[in-house]
Amino acid sequence: MAMLTHYENFLIYTGEYYSVYFHAEKKDCSSVYDYFEKCNKIIQTNLLFLVKRMADFGRIYDETKFRLEDKQNKIYCFKPKNKRFFCFFFAGKKIIITSVYTKKKQKLDQGELKKAIKIRKEYFA
Repeated sequence: MAMLTHYENFLIYTGEYYSVYFHAEKKDCSSVYDYFEKCNKIIQTNLLFLVKRMADFGRIYDETKFRLEDKQNKIYCFKPKNKRFFCFFFAGKKIIITSVYTKKKQKLDQGELKKAIKIRKEYFA
């Protein structure tokens, strides 16, 4: 279970309500962080704005920016522009961003959602 603490090395922001992290596969490796780093500055700035808003205020009311994507598995999504950053709420007022993809059509990418669900289950195992 030690793997599930590696996210602590990838803190994005701590606010009054939440601390937000990128999921990490290893102590020094996070594929979602690596993806974020390769995004253009507009996407990065948009995600950081949404993360800060959620962490500071505890909620984002605009469903075009943040919404529940899978009620059963409690998977949410930050939505900066055409990117989708899946996440979930974790113990200790933490939000873990599990994975990301580029939205190409109206429907949710089920493969990426399954990946986020699998990662979330590892945290609660």
